[in-house]
Amino acid sequence: VDTEVNVTLDPDTAHPELTVSEDRKSVRWGDTQRKVPDNPKRFDTEPCVLGCEGFTSGRHYWEVEVGDGGCWAVGVARESVRWKEEISHNPEGGIWILSQCVGEYWTALPPGEKLRRFGVYLDYERGQLCFYNAENMAHIHTFNATFRERIFPFFRILAKGTRIKICT
Repeated sequence: VDTEVNVTLDPDTAHPELTVSEDRKSVRWGDTQRKVPDNPKRFDTEPCVLGCEGFTSGRHYWEVEVGDGGCWAVGVARESVRWKEEISHNPEGGIWILSQCVGEYWTALPPGEKLRRFGVYLDYERGQLCFYNAENMAHIHTFNATFRERIFPFFRILAKGTRIKICT
């Protein structure tokens, strides 16, 4: 790992039902919808938030804790992702994610593996986004892509009670 980055969340992009912690290191689905100013980069239709840091080059690594269960998606999104409408959570839509909802992973984990903390490794020039189990560094999945614009850490919460914490 060349560059462990200090990822923080950008509250200006957070959906009104998401609550970003004061230190900008965790996000959860709040009990009530917050009153927030309209922002051209705020997710209005999807419970998502981006990291503050965008990348246009280099190799970057950060770790995320998801705890037990919950419904979540973590990865990266290109800067031109559609903020104000339903988005496609796939590479064609500019989003590369590892996700879990009701125990089902959209990107497969080894059978019976519980994922609590994992690493996200972005190699912009090689066009790779890799996920690792941070507890044993076992490889989970790699996306291969051609990144042509700024890429941001991406977080989506799909159920109340779910919390995502950035550990690095």
